[in-house]
Amino acid sequence: MKILFQIILLVLFIFQMNVHAQPLFEVEREFFCRSIQDREPISPFSGVAEIRKGERVFLWMEIRAGKRALTMLEGKGQMSIYHAWASEFGVTDVMDIGITKERWLEQVSAIRNEFKKRDFFTWRTQSSKRNLKEGRWYVSILDANRRSVRKSGSGQEAFRPEIVIRFISSDQ
Repeated sequence: MKILFQIILLVLFIFQMNVHAQPLFEVEREFFCRSIQDREPISPFSGVAEIRKGERVFLWMEIRAGKRALTMLEGKGQMSIYHAWASEFGVTDVMDIGITKERWLEQVSAIRNEFKKRDFFTWRTQSSKRNLKEGRWYVSILDANRRSVRKSGSGQEAFRPEIVIRFISSDQ
């Protein structure tokens, strides 16, 4: 009986470790781009964004979320996702671009159905910034617990997409 109890404790311990190891979500795809249409990026940049001064730059992304995220949504009715925009001078903006209570109520059936079919669900979201300064910018992507998230399949714990901003003249 004592050995059976120890085995049960060991199984519960391993299960508990796996539950906590699973992130709330991972980033499947991301693009810095000029605009968003139908929840997809338009005119993505490739490493360098040549823009006019004051023009907006978007960071669009699609996340892949698992059981922990669904459990959070069902319990709280929302899930924060943060974009922290920064340059060499430090963080300039932290924006919550997550799933709001209103969007959860609108999409609850679709999210649950996708999770039931695929054992995960996807969500597309974005932030934008204007009045950027020239130079290198990066965005830290944080979960609802303000922990860094990773890019799917990358193996890296913290994923921070980067873009170089260069200004072009208004004549171009």
